[in-house]
Amino acid sequence: MSEHDLNHEKALIDAANRGEDASGREALEIIAGRIEAGTFDSPLFAYLATNLRAYLDHGVPLERALGVEPASNPGGRPKKYDDTEIAAVDIILRYHANFSPEAANIWIEERIGADRRFVQKRRLEYDSTYNPSYAFELTESRSLDDLLHLSGSMREKVAEVLPHT
Repeated sequence: MSEHDLNHEKALIDAANRGEDASGREALEIIAGRIEAGTFDSPLFAYLATNLRAYLDHGVPLERALGVEPASNPGGRPKKYDDTEIAAVDIILRYHANFSPEAANIWIEERIGADRRFVQKRRLEYDSTYNPSYAFELTESRSLDDLLHLSGSMREKVAEVLPHT
């Protein structure tokens, strides 16, 4: 496999893991072609196995696990909290402000309003420490600057608890 193909497949995996439907579908298309051809020297097979394990062992919906979940508009009232923002705030609190997981839950519930269960579900999706089926780091591996950006509307609140250097 050429270096270009390898880099392309790794980029596909990253994009699919971010939920980009077209990349997830392209990854599955390449995997299907490789299976049909009997060539199994691609990092896409590790991606496939990891995400099948997320489905089999942890109940992650198959479309989500494979990165092909269609964007949906269920209608009705918009979600109260943005998943990525809550996950970023939680990771900032635990990894950069030295909060325990419980203290982070309490802080988020008191200042933002998201309950413990909502935060715990985000940990399973965004933090590989809480989801051993992922063979790679997730959002917790991002820089503090990236996490602050991802915290969006909650940035000012969470920035107040960071140690100043």
